[in-house]
Amino acid sequence: MRRFVVIIVLFVLGVCANAAAATTLQVMLDFFANPNHVPLVVAEEEGFFADEGIDVDIVIPSNASDPVKLVAAGAIDVALTPQINFLIARAAGLPVIAIGSLIDSPLGGLLCMKDDGIETLADLRGRRIGYSLAPLEPILWKTMLATVGIGPDEFELVNVGFNTVLSLLSGQVDAIGAFRNFEVPQVALTGHETSFFPEEDYGVPQTEEILLVANSDNLSKHSVELHSLLAGLVRGIEFTKAHPKEAFQIFLAAHPDLDDELNRRSYDLTVPLFSDGARLGSASEWENLQDYLVNNGLMESRYPLEDLYTEEFIPQ
Repeated sequence: MRRFVVIIVLFVLGVCANAAAATTLQVMLDFFANPNHVPLVVAEEEGFFADEGIDVDIVIPSNASDPVKLVAAGAIDVALTPQINFLIARAAGLPVIAIGSLIDSPLGGLLCMKDDGIETLADLRGRRIGYSLAPLEPILWKTMLATVGIGPDEFELVNVGFNTVLSLLSGQVDAIGAFRNFEVPQVALTGHETSFFPEEDYGVPQTEEILLVANSDNLSKHSVELHSLLAGLVRGIEFTKAHPKEAFQIFLAAHPDLDDELNRRSYDLTVPLFSDGARLGSASEWENLQDYLVNNGLMESRYPLEDLYTEEFIPQ
């Protein structure tokens, strides 16, 4: 009888272990951990995911181009990625679909220093603009400059790799592609007065900076887990907006190496930008962005919206 009980106990433990494994999702960040990810970390550390019956393993990519590819390959369950990058990946035939958002507005634009006599975008005529990622960034900056009458032969594009801020501060270039919630405060901390021109104010369609994307072939397989993930994330966003100081301390406890003035300033700029309800942008925004990418040769053709995103997993 005792042996029978032991067997039953071991069987139950094995079933429980398998059930626990089945409710684990790997979520890969879009880049190294930073204040953009506070609600996700809060949801994990405060047990919001656990309350929803899911264990979330937050993974940092070794390369920023990896997350969408790994989701498409089935190696990662969910990835964070910019909307433009997602659409380009989808156009390349990768089986990915957007299921929610973390930051539903754009962060990018051109950053300059007023010390260099640049106060309006038109002041960039005849100047050098540093970029990291081709072909996307050159297209964005050409679009912006065209709105103030600057043609492609009236400025110089310089590939500076990922040394964008250093290239600006050293005078190698006069402007760089930058995020309003990171490079802008980073340059300001050096004592320089900045000029920042948001991309959406100068011809670039509205974009969502951080989407959550999953493998479109595996949606039904992970339906329960994806509902739980979004439910926990929404609670993380709500907590972060309602208790920003406490949320940041929770984040710093998980990432103590980020406890500095730059990350504090970055976080303060980011809190208002987190997506209410993890909701996705409007259909018209998706259509306009597709049109822009097709017209600029970054997508061959447009996709039906149902092939690009689903709101099935977003709490109503």
